[in-house]
Amino acid sequence: MSTWICRGYFLIASLGLAACTEPSSVTRSAPEQVKLSDGLIVAGAHGWCVDRKTTRSSGAASVVVFGSCAAIAGNARAPSPAFPGVVTVLVDGLAETAPPAALLEQFFASNAGRAALARDGRADSVTIIETYREGELLFLHAEDRSAGRLPDESGEYWRALFDINGRFVTVSLVGLANRPIPRAAGLAALTAQIDQLKNANDV
Repeated sequence: MSTWICRGYFLIASLGLAACTEPSSVTRSAPEQVKLSDGLIVAGAHGWCVDRKTTRSSGAASVVVFGSCAAIAGNARAPSPAFPGVVTVLVDGLAETAPPAALLEQFFASNAGRAALARDGRADSVTIIETYREGELLFLHAEDRSAGRLPDESGEYWRALFDINGRFVTVSLVGLANRPIPRAAGLAALTAQIDQLKNANDV
């Protein structure tokens, strides 16, 4: 198993844990972006602001969690996304270009790949609903039936994997169980977040 798969297994498992966390609404300010120690800027698309209580960084990776700006700021006048949910941006802490999208797609179709996506580490807990590629950008739509979700959290999520300035980046979007995110809306939200990240870093 290659280095990126071993590390990706750990990072994506960490991402699943981060995505379980609801946005905090205990602060009156809602930052729209953070600058990582290596200079990479992680900025949220319109309506999404940084949840500083659940955002974290370590030697292995940085995990930046975004929720509704209105909810995090406790200010109904602040912008909100079109639907409730959580966006999580994970940036690999090691400088290495993302693997080819075709190889990533092949990996996640395997038992090892589905196990990497599952909170409980079991391949049979995850169903891949759809994957597709745009150049070296991979979109993935999956359902995770592992135990441990919040009561109102959807088991379905959208994910995009790509490269920014030599960093392997994963963007994840999860909604509510009673308000599933339509395909078009999920893809639009991911695309907007990817564009914001690239614009913030002059890519």
